[in-house]
Amino acid sequence: MSGLFGVSFRQIENAPVWHEAVECWEMFENGELVGRFYLDMHPREGKYNHAAQFGIYTGVAGRRVPEAALVCNFPGGRADGEPGLLEYDEVSTFFHEFGHLLHTLFAGRGRWAGLGGIRTEWDFVEAPSQLLEEWTKDAATLQTFARHYQTDEPIPTELVTRMNRAGEFGKGLRVRQQMSYARLSLSIYDRAPETLDTDDLVKSISAEYSPFPVVENTHMQASFGHLDGYSAIYYTYMWSLVLAKDMFSVFDKNNLLAPDDAAARYRKAVLEPGGAKPAERLVEDFLGRKPNFDAWRKWLDEDLPPQAA
Repeated sequence: MSGLFGVSFRQIENAPVWHEAVECWEMFENGELVGRFYLDMHPREGKYNHAAQFGIYTGVAGRRVPEAALVCNFPGGRADGEPGLLEYDEVSTFFHEFGHLLHTLFAGRGRWAGLGGIRTEWDFVEAPSQLLEEWTKDAATLQTFARHYQTDEPIPTELVTRMNRAGEFGKGLRVRQQMSYARLSLSIYDRAPETLDTDDLVKSISAEYSPFPVVENTHMQASFGHLDGYSAIYYTYMWSLVLAKDMFSVFDKNNLLAPDDAAARYRKAVLEPGGAKPAERLVEDFLGRKPNFDAWRKWLDEDLPPQAA
């Protein structure tokens, strides 16, 4: 990611942090300090148990560099020497949250604090994070760090191909599931509370979107954590994915680590402005046209070619 976006990262030893397991890193461009972030990667008692990016300082050009933290709960960090091996989904989670982090740091160098960081519309905030997930499907990207912890052998390209093929299975069902979640989050908030029966709502929406019946007495809405933070706008994930797929269509899929024109333009047009422009304008500035559903629809319809026997 450093070469792609024209920056470098350096760990700062003995920096003041809130726990001994936390690492402090700084981001540089042409030798100049342009951002600082903290990695709190491993679980411990009493810690936030999800994965998220948190802004610390927005940053103002010439006065203060932006700061942010990634708080995750990945394996490792124990005194017993446990190697801390990540599953593929956890790698994808890290890239997702790091996409938020880069957005915060690159957008935190403007003149006005109120427009920096992730200050765009809520239904756009997941686009940069979901865009960066695309790199986790690229063998060359994974091979820069995904190595066998005993032999140091990089992850085989053939294995990445198989994982990508497996990831295509049930794609349509996953999209319908996300649509049902979006519909549920909106429906809970678009009516008078005294008329709301969430169990009935879950059943009716599931019947419309899913081929599988609701299991009685499960009450999935009670564990739908995003209803708290995102309330009625959970649809942001699928709408942001539409935009992410559209923007990703510009990149060279055969050389995703190249610091090419697409990466530079994406940083300048989409990440750096923060909330200085409407999100639609940011995407239009990058694409040179208005965003559309074509790339998302192609992704939804396509299948990966079968492997050679």
